[in-house]
Formats: sequence, C-alpha cells, structure tokens
Amino acid sequence: MQRLILFLLAGILTMGVISGAVASDVNTIFELELVPLSDIVNNPTVYDSTTAYRKISVIGNISEMDKHLITIKQDNYELKVDRTNHQLFAGFNVGDGIKLTGQFLYDSMGTSIFYSTYVLHYPIIQMGEVNINAVISNASDFNGKYITVTGNITEIKSTMGAYIVNLSSLDTDQSLRVSYYGSTDLQAGDMVSVTGLFNGGVLYSEQMGLKHSPLSISTFIPGFTGLWAMFIIGLLVIYMKHE
Repeated sequence: MQRLILFLLAGILTMGVISGAVASDVNTIFELELVPLSDIVNNPTVYDSTTAYRKISVIGNISEMDKHLITIKQDNYELKVDRTNHQLFAGFNVGDGIKLTGQFLYDSMGTSIFYSTYVLHYPIIQMGEVNINAVISNASDFNGKYITVTGNITEIKSTMGAYIVNLSSLDTDQSLRVSYYGSTDLQAGDMVSVTGLFNGGVLYSEQMGLKHSPLSISTFIPGFTGLWAMFIIGLLVIYMKHE
C-alpha cells in the first residue's frame, strides 16, 4: 500500500509540473544591459541612441526633482532624466533608489538626457497579491513596484508585438490595463492571475496564467481535469498489473 501511495503521488507531482508550465505564460522585458553612470559620463557616444536605437538600464538615487527633469546619482556621477511623463514617476521622491530602462540621448552642446520607458523602485519592491480596485484608487502607492492581481479578461488584442489586455476587477467594473510581450492562448472571459511591474498606470506582465476557482481541485493540483483523472486511473491499472 505504501508503494502504491508513493507511486500515485509521484504521478500527481509530475502532472502538476507539466500543467503548471502549460497554464502559465512568462516573459521578461526588464533584464537589459545594466550600465554604470560612470561609463555613460565618461563614454557618452558609446551609449548614444540619437542615431542608433539602443535600450539600456541604469540605477542610482534621486538627488533632484523638478517639473521636467530628475537627476540621479551613483558614485558621484550624475545623469539627467526626462520627467515629462509624470505618471512614470508618481510616488518617487528625492533620496529614493531608482532603476530606469530606456534610451540615452547624447548632446555634446547641451544637456544629455535619459528617456525612460520603465521606472522601478530599486532595490525592487514586491507588493505581493493586491486588489485591482486598490491599485486604481491609489496608483502612486504601487507605481514602480511589482504586484500580483487577479481579474477577468474583458478584452485582449495584439498590437506591435504585444498583447494589450483589459483586466476587470472581480468585485467591481473597474479595469486595469495590462501589457504583455510574448505569446498566449488566453482569451476574453478567462479569469487570470498577472504578476509584473506596475508603472505609469499600466501593469507590464512578466507572468500571466489561468486562475482556478478556490473550490476547484485545480487549486490544489494545478491543471487537474477529467483528463488527468483518467491518467491517474491508468497509472493505477499499470501498477496493479505489475504487482
């Protein structure tokens, strides 16, 4: 009997791993070349995106903020950052650690500026599972941080190599915009869990997968369906034939 139990548990664990991989879509868009500010200051033409597109990441601490520019510092080196898109920097303050991904534009006759695509608190802050309504109501509290939300897909469309998803709250009709790079089989009507960076009013998903009902056995055994039940029965038959 003990051997039988171990045999069945091994089968369940195996299918859990398989089904978990199938049910979830993962992509990473923030792991770009991390360049020290000293390299940019000393060799600005190397990282200049004025004529050749090049996206990089930089980190530092905010030393100054005004209406149009932010200054970040790292080991006594400074970099000017464009702040015209105020949503990207909501909730950031002087002294905060920050990581930026974007393009550096070198101006030999004036001020060289870094233009951000994504802005993160650094070290990275993981907020865990949060409610969509809370994110929408207090966007600056979550801006630049990693969050996980659950909701229903009300619309999903492909554009410019990315999926744009409207994710509706489970409690209200409020919805959050999700951007996902990669491929997915998810569709409108699916209840999903999304993890990623919330920045500028958009959740940039790094992982998006089906969310099962709390009453479903799939909650405890991911991907468990009638097909997997047949699989378990098949394992049991094979075991009994070899006993």
